[in-house]
Amino acid sequence: MSCLARVCATGPVWSFGPFRLDAAGQALFDGEQRVRLGARAFGILLALVEQAGEMVPRDVLVARVWPGLFVDDSTLRVHVAALRKVLGYNEGERRYIVNIPGRGYVFAAPVQRLDMPGEAPTPARAAPSGLPPPLGRMIGRGETLHDLVARMGECRLLTIAGPGGMGKTTLALAVAGALAARGGGEAHFLDLAALPEQGQLPAAIARMLDVPWPSGELRDLVAALRGRRLLLVLDNCEHVVDAAAALAEALLAGLPELRLLATSREPLRAAGEWVHRLAPLGLPPGGGAMAGRPTAAEALAYPALQLFHERAAASLDGFTLGDAEAPLAAAICRRLEGIPLAIELAAAQLPFLGLAGLAAGLDDSLSALTRGRRAAVPRHRTLRATLDWSHALLEPREQVLLRRLSVFRGFFTLAAAQEVAGEPGAPRTAMMDGLASLAAKSLLAVDIGGDAPRYRLLAMTREHAAEKLAASGEEPAVAARHARHCAALLADLEADRAALPRHAWLAQYGGWIHDVRAALHRCFAPGGDAQTGITLAAVSAPLWFELSLVEELRDHAARALARLPGTPLEGGAVEMSLCLSAGLAMFETRGPGAELTALSTRALALAERHGSLPHQLRALWALVRESYALGEYQVTRRHCERFAAVMATMGEDVCAAMRDRMLGLGLQLVGRTVEALHFTTRSVERPARVIRLAHGSFHPHDNRVMARAHLARLLWMQGQPDTAAAVAEESVALALSLGYPSLLCDTLCFAAFPVACWNGDHAAAARHVALLVEHSADLGFRYWDSWRRLYEPVVAFGQAGPAERAALAARIRALPMSAAQADLLATFHPLLGTELARGRAAGEARSWCAPEVLRGEALALRQGGAEEAAEAMLRRALRIARAQGAPGWELRVVTSLAEPSPAVPRGAAQEALEALASLRARFTEGARTADLCRADALLAAG
Repeated sequence: MSCLARVCATGPVWSFGPFRLDAAGQALFDGEQRVRLGARAFGILLALVEQAGEMVPRDVLVARVWPGLFVDDSTLRVHVAALRKVLGYNEGERRYIVNIPGRGYVFAAPVQRLDMPGEAPTPARAAPSGLPPPLGRMIGRGETLHDLVARMGECRLLTIAGPGGMGKTTLALAVAGALAARGGGEAHFLDLAALPEQGQLPAAIARMLDVPWPSGELRDLVAALRGRRLLLVLDNCEHVVDAAAALAEALLAGLPELRLLATSREPLRAAGEWVHRLAPLGLPPGGGAMAGRPTAAEALAYPALQLFHERAAASLDGFTLGDAEAPLAAAICRRLEGIPLAIELAAAQLPFLGLAGLAAGLDDSLSALTRGRRAAVPRHRTLRATLDWSHALLEPREQVLLRRLSVFRGFFTLAAAQEVAGEPGAPRTAMMDGLASLAAKSLLAVDIGGDAPRYRLLAMTREHAAEKLAASGEEPAVAARHARHCAALLADLEADRAALPRHAWLAQYGGWIHDVRAALHRCFAPGGDAQTGITLAAVSAPLWFELSLVEELRDHAARALARLPGTPLEGGAVEMSLCLSAGLAMFETRGPGAELTALSTRALALAERHGSLPHQLRALWALVRESYALGEYQVTRRHCERFAAVMATMGEDVCAAMRDRMLGLGLQLVGRTVEALHFTTRSVERPARVIRLAHGSFHPHDNRVMARAHLARLLWMQGQPDTAAAVAEESVALALSLGYPSLLCDTLCFAAFPVACWNGDHAAAARHVALLVEHSADLGFRYWDSWRRLYEPVVAFGQAGPAERAALAARIRALPMSAAQADLLATFHPLLGTELARGRAAGEARSWCAPEVLRGEALALRQGGAEEAAEAMLRRALRIARAQGAPGWELRVVTSLAEPSPAVPRGAAQEALEALASLRARFTEGARTADLCRADALLAAG
């Protein structure tokens, strides 16, 4: 007999991974080797394994392992850490024990209970009298079970209410079983679903309890049961709810030893009833970094994923949820909103569809979820059957209201329901009663946490009701009312955006994006209300931007613009807004181009025709952005000046900060650095309150961030590299705090990353690119992603040795890039200068980067042996740098002139070194930057 068998022959063994846990022998084995484990740690492990897949609260663990003692959380954490160290990781490289912060721990690996060698099989414990055996392991309801068992000690009538498929029956059986095991008397279970009429309920009770009842009088039934200690489970009371309530009150009044546990879509509303609304299983959050790519361990900390994993493994032998599968499985469970029946039906489809196919198939979830257990009652074999059962129990007026409410995709208010789903002229109280009735029947979720109640249909219920709406012929009219309601609701979106803090604005409007999306789809479908769709696309634009759904907005705006000609909206404010929002969305997703410029120019013409100064500013800002990206710096300056002129008419207090910034930007791009610094510094120094107001009123970039981004570049050119880096970092921090990805990408691409490269700070450059990847790659901002594809190899180039740089530089120069990108690239290193950048600098000396691009061309000439041409090019670059008032560029040019060369006369070389020494003395910071280190090395050697 093995060591394991000898030690554990007296009791059951739990198996997980390579481990065996013997409860009776107080031993843990890894294969054949016994693992040394303290008594406290063993007690914690046994408690977690016995409830594998369930969250075990911290206080429960403490009470079990340290009974009667006060133990703080740190002690428990120490023992759990010791357990984790012993267990390590399972085959999927995830922890066996998962922490649920602030609550407890979950044993997340599959566990199997074994019969021991040499021991007669232990017969399964018989179910308490009258209770059917459980159909499977209950998952995710451990705390609820504990609470309801305790609650039944305080009340005699408890109803577990919730929609179909939520697991009410499973939980009720678990509660009854726990009570019966504690000596709670006779426990009996009666499924009322098959009961055809309400009047047959008392007779069904009598038959179940084997009570003679010849009179048929309820008082005789009560008398026959008197003296018996009973626990009755009445399952599926919804279709006989009135009879169940009457019977419950009569039995409880006459039988003091009776306790009733009911399950129903709605409460019985009987005297003394305690109602527990059963919530869906816990899900990973739908937003944030972890939600996007949860690991398997993180996902399996949530009951919905535990249920999916267990049922999937049962359906598909060998299925294991690894880190690669976890995000998709989490998305499936979120799509099914944590409803246990829906999750079980989905997992049963895994052998036929695979995980990706299952996720895609859930777009038609009612049809996809069709493979339930053969032994299940008919209404639980498919999700549609469950919903049909609930729908058939509604009164006709409730069926009408439910199907009309299916046009809503998120939460809605009483006023919204009245406007979209109400009968014309019907009183408000009729809608209040209808919503209350549907909520009572668990067909509407209710949120009472705000100023007014909000309602929502669960996704499965909504899809079922939407099918009924389509079949009724009412869908076009109801959909049109819904779209008009959305448009009216969002009419003040822009004004509120300026007046409210961002979190409050998103809390008020963010949830409506699902309704807007659905309404736009219906409006632009054949036979839809296209004119309302055009208006809705225009007024909803700020919401799409705030939620970073830029590609969707671009498509909706393009569709609206295509349907605009010939409508009363053509040539008005709606067209102006659409041109601007479509243009910005195109820029963010595709970059600049002729179509984009045409939209901005059209918007400007309309704004001038209608005398709309805010729209003029937005259109001019769009033209600034587009011409800047195209490298048309003189055009950009003219647009900036025109922008400032319009803004000057709108009042000094509101507009001064932005006017100064735009003037500074235009001057910076054409090399007028000193003037640009004056305006940009003044913009930064404006009060933050004024800057925020200007931002909220006129365009989507915060002036505090962008003014600092522009200032960082100017400070570097002015010979203040350390201050420039600090201001750039401040700009990035501000952008991160505001939460606008496009704003952050802008300051990273045009300020923070360039300044880091100019300073030779490769670590900072790599950090900025990592931020750019994080905030652009998965959000549809393809324009910013193009910068990421350019900057990532630049980081590698900066960190490479001299032997590798030439090949890397050639690959970088071959990448597709715009003129503005080519200009910036050429300033990072002479080897990165492209023909595009050099040609532009040679033809336009007033470009902000001309001195550095020409220096790179000169170094290439010098390497090719054309020393005289190189010297002339460097002299030209020096004149431009001095004319621009840009010591940063000047230092680089003078350093190149002072570098030793056989073709340079000794006197000229000495003169260059003296010029370099004089210029170096003007720099009061940046001693560790690459340029100053190179200059200092030359001076020390000369």
